[in-house]
Amino acid sequence: MTDSLPEPALSPDQSTELPPANRFPAEVSARICRHMNQDHSDAVLLYAQGLAGLRTATAAQMEAIDCEGMDLVVWAGEEQTAIRIEFQSPLGGSQDAHRHLVDLVQQARHQLTD
Repeated sequence: MTDSLPEPALSPDQSTELPPANRFPAEVSARICRHMNQDHSDAVLLYAQGLAGLRTATAAQMEAIDCEGMDLVVWAGEEQTAIRIEFQSPLGGSQDAHRHLVDLVQQARHQLTD
């Protein structure tokens, strides 16, 4: 005889599938990207120039961010390129994004002075 209770049945509108651990909800990624592109476009350009090594980049836009990296569109003259910058270690969640993005600006600046 076991003391365990039967598992409750799920109603049709309940989902047991969770989003991938490395993804922020789409609205969180969109909010972070909008903020970075509107208020910190200089930092986004530094990411492309310093972290991705695209020193001739003249503009960049953050398209998406998740726990493992960020996707940018970068312009160098007339050329447009989509790139992915992987983080050295995954973020613990969207709350870590601000601190990590600030740290990455410092890393990008350091790369450009080498």
